[in-house]
Amino acid sequence: MAEPMSDKYYEEKFEFPLWKLIKRRAEEKDISYIEASEEVIPEYARNIRYRDTKFEEAAVQEGAKEIAEWAERGRKEMT
Repeated sequence: MAEPMSDKYYEEKFEFPLWKLIKRRAEEKDISYIEASEEVIPEYARNIRYRDTKFEEAAVQEGAKEIAEWAERGRKEMT
């Protein structure tokens, strides 16, 4: 019987990109997270891709591709 898939995918450290930017700004300027967020959020919001269907479709396709790769890897591990 094949070994179960590793839990390493569930153990990956994850931080939201916005939070990374806020922390970085706070550390660079030696300011609080609140002050850093007040500087970072308006800049970050201008770069959000609202109603960008090409970007959304590309992201969905990339996600589907990644899921297919995981499924294939799982099938290979089961044989």
